Amino acid sequence: MSIKRYESGKRLSQVLVHEGRAFVSGQTAEDLTADIRGQTRQVLAQVDRLLALAGTDKSQVLYANIWLRHGTDFDAMNEVWEAWVTPGCAPSRATIGSPLVGPDSMLIEIALQAAV
Repeated sequence: MSIKRYESGKRLSQVLVHEGRAFVSGQTAEDLTADIRGQTRQVLAQVDRLLALAGTDKSQVLYANIWLRHGTDFDAMNEVWEAWVTPGCAPSRATIGSPLVGPDSMLIEIALQAAV
């Protein structure tokens, strides 16, 4: 029963693989001056990179949690999300409006699980 951890620190691993599943930790944008569309694109690019590191890709995403600082960003975020999702491979998902832990300019955080 091995666990592979990638980009690990004292607090967390950015992604780990166990029993055929990749677990991607909550990802946030690096450029917090971007609007919700820009931040969502940044986060999804990070997710793509981490999934590749784990040996999988977005077509294998099983479940995603999305936290939005502002519920009013839901539609704009979904535009980017829907363009990113592999056609026919939409995962289960929950989107939650939440005060994110971080600067007020942080608008979105995404964590997910994928099959490997």
